[in-house]
Amino acid sequence: MNTKIAYKFTSFGRRARIVPLLLAGTMLTACASDDGLGDMLGFGTEANGSVAQNDLRSTIPYDVEITGIDPQEEKLIAALDGVSTARRLQSRPTASRAGLQRRAEDDVERFQAVLRSNGFYDGQITFDIHEQENAGTSDAPRSADEPSEDDESQDDAIEGQSAEDGLTPETDQPKPLVLTYNIDVGTPYLIEAVNLVTTYPDKVIERTATDQELEKTRLQIGQRATAEPIILGEQYGVDILRERGYPLAKAGKRTVTANTAKKTITINYAFEAGPPAKFGDITVNGAKEVDPDFIAGYHSWEQGEQYHPDQVRTTRRDLAQSNLFDSVIVKVAGPVNDNGEIPVEIDVVERKMRSVGGGVDFSTADGPGASAFWEHRNLFGAGEKLRLGTDVSSLEQGVSASFKKPQFLERTQSFVADGEAKNNDTDAYQGETVDSFVGIERPLWENWSTTFGVTAEYSDLTGSDSPNEEFYLAGLRGILRHDNTDNPLDPTKGTRFEINVSPYMGLTDTDTNFTSVSLAGSQYLAIDEDGDYVMAARARTGTIIGEDRGSLPSNKRYYSGGGGSIRGYEYQKVGPLDDEDDPLGGRAVLELGFEFRARVTESLGIVPFVEGGNVYARSEPEDIDLLWAAGLGFRYYTAVGPLRFDVAVPIDKRENVDDDYQFYISLGQAF
Repeated sequence: MNTKIAYKFTSFGRRARIVPLLLAGTMLTACASDDGLGDMLGFGTEANGSVAQNDLRSTIPYDVEITGIDPQEEKLIAALDGVSTARRLQSRPTASRAGLQRRAEDDVERFQAVLRSNGFYDGQITFDIHEQENAGTSDAPRSADEPSEDDESQDDAIEGQSAEDGLTPETDQPKPLVLTYNIDVGTPYLIEAVNLVTTYPDKVIERTATDQELEKTRLQIGQRATAEPIILGEQYGVDILRERGYPLAKAGKRTVTANTAKKTITINYAFEAGPPAKFGDITVNGAKEVDPDFIAGYHSWEQGEQYHPDQVRTTRRDLAQSNLFDSVIVKVAGPVNDNGEIPVEIDVVERKMRSVGGGVDFSTADGPGASAFWEHRNLFGAGEKLRLGTDVSSLEQGVSASFKKPQFLERTQSFVADGEAKNNDTDAYQGETVDSFVGIERPLWENWSTTFGVTAEYSDLTGSDSPNEEFYLAGLRGILRHDNTDNPLDPTKGTRFEINVSPYMGLTDTDTNFTSVSLAGSQYLAIDEDGDYVMAARARTGTIIGEDRGSLPSNKRYYSGGGGSIRGYEYQKVGPLDDEDDPLGGRAVLELGFEFRARVTESLGIVPFVEGGNVYARSEPEDIDLLWAAGLGFRYYTAVGPLRFDVAVPIDKRENVDDDYQFYISLGQAF
């Protein structure tokens, strides 16, 4: 039988008088128990001590709900959840309802700040604490301005622990609570005006921001007055002043005034422009192996040019892309001197200048292959790059060398030279080839570059329709490139495009004259924000003008098929074949490819693909039928790029020519 005993105390004096009686009664009861007084004072058995401690530490679990907000306000709801103390400490519930109330009251102030930062300046917040399943009594909603109840006004019944602590008489177990925030966001405030107060060395100008300035600060009249764009707008305002030649511009005190009747705000930005300046002397810090004058030569501004932050960013980008430094900082180092110039500091941390590397690949058509290289990126102290390499496979064996000297005659122009010697043993031709190129390379516009120079080549090849022929060729090479992709080995967005025009003439046989023209491009489109799912497409076409196929060196003809062109067909086997099914090559080529790249885990991906193409004997083919292949690829993503394993089958399989399937293993995406 349960007996309920209730005590009421209306003043501190009455409570004080009853305390000795309660203590005495409790001690006498303990003395009469089997465990005695010692257990009550904490000297009893460990088990009993644990029970006492657990009773003292009993807590009340609770849930948190936020109501009254439009579900489309996802960012606002997420921000409220993010600042809520009650939500953050939900795994550590309080010992009483009063403790939960204190958490709720703390949240009210935090919520009001979040509402204001989202443009709701008149928001009203109340909260309600009640037991789950409508059990027990429910506190009345409380607003932020209402004080909490005083202990003297509480008349809760006491049974071991009070109902305020959330215990039920039957089980002495806490009854879960629900904390519900009721939020009325009110009408959002809108931006009515943006005013600028700019202090120059000789004057102060107060005015309203122009439409162009509003566009640059990414603010619009009539947009909701949320905190983030207002704060960012201040930094954009500083950037505008710096773009006008004031490198030391900074923000002053920002004020925001609200019109409660119209539900609008006016933003007042204050700026200190500082003196205008031109670019001055350059100081280089941190250079050890690289010539400081070479580093300073990367500056993109002319002598005496007015300061502009874009020039600083361009210089920093070009230095970072030189691959000579682990860290690059380009900054102005005021103050402005008497000549109106501001010094510039370039701080660099050099990286290791030498590296070696290599790779392996394998395919059913080409067999195993391997490559290795040695590279020095600062050969003579001014960023000169020398790279020596070798490639070995069952089809080709060769060595190569390339050299690049940056800042050749002009800041952004480089001198380039390369050469390669190979032994070839393919179904199309066998023999030796040597080629060399000398020219210049330079950027044209953003993401655009060009290479132009002269080439000299030698070939001694035996092919199906070119037995034992030697060619000595001289020519020109012009290449125009565009590349705005985000990753060279695994792009997820952007475009690549290249046009190559190369006219050749024979040095020993003056009748050999032809021009090779090719176009190649690829497009990448991520269909999710993280770039885990990418649509990729590529195309290549080319033509040779001036000579019949039989008069062309075998290695200058177009071929297709294999891991770098149409997977599913053997290397060079797409196109015209001789009586022994060996490739003849052609004067025109067309290739298409499509992939869907799906990254299913952090390190694994799958890539279904379709590719097609053909090679034609004439430079202007009458029939452009394509041979198609399809396959499935698997990717293992590493720190240096994806490891590729592809299996492909020829859809337009030719009897006694094409195998049932081909597979390929290499590093990097197929294109």
